[in-house]
Amino acid sequence: MRKINLRDAIMLFNEWLDKRGMTRAEAAALLDTSATTITLWYHGRHRPSARMTQRIFQLTEGMVTVTDLQRAYEMARAT
Repeated sequence: MRKINLRDAIMLFNEWLDKRGMTRAEAAALLDTSATTITLWYHGRHRPSARMTQRIFQLTEGMVTVTDLQRAYEMARAT
């Protein structure tokens, strides 16, 4: 049985931002929050609220899901 690498199974919000060349300040403006908040999410130090999770899902056109955000947070906590 092949072991699935959790890292390969999710789209991290920071990866989504990086792939688009979007700065944290630009993402903050689009999500109506601060660049500091985006940085905390980016590094997995905090997770977004339910409302913000929905906004991220919409902004990323479904590429970053609530499950992705939770797993990213858990991965950051495990290291």
